[in-house]
Amino acid sequence: MLLLTFKVGPESVGLDIRRVREVIPWVALQPLNGQPAWLAGSFVYHGRIVPVIDLFRLTGHGDCPIHLSSRIILLPLEGEKLFGILAAQVAELRDVPITAAPSLTQGNEVSLGSAVADGTTILRLLDPDRLLRAEDRQRLRTAAGATG
Repeated sequence: MLLLTFKVGPESVGLDIRRVREVIPWVALQPLNGQPAWLAGSFVYHGRIVPVIDLFRLTGHGDCPIHLSSRIILLPLEGEKLFGILAAQVAELRDVPITAAPSLTQGNEVSLGSAVADGTTILRLLDPDRLLRAEDRQRLRTAAGATG
């Protein structure tokens, strides 16, 4: 499987490139009042409001650091709606052989996904569909649905 790799705190994370709509430079985000801290803000992309998740905040690692290699990865939400994830040290594409591995999410715990070996590195396989609880995913849809 071809994975886009990046860092979330101390974890190396891989995201199936087929899920990625686009990788863009970090842009200024407008705050979203009344939303959880992990929802870093939103920006307008091709006429659409795109909410952005800070995976560092979501997983308890503080704020996503601003590096030259930090990016916003755009992912489909539903229909034409998108959401973004802040990613530090977006590194490269890696072809990693993947065997079926269960998700590690349990209850309300946030998980970056199951672990797979990539040479001497352990990668977490991020599944965007399992990243958020149902009520948090609804918050994300609501933030993205505020288009005019």
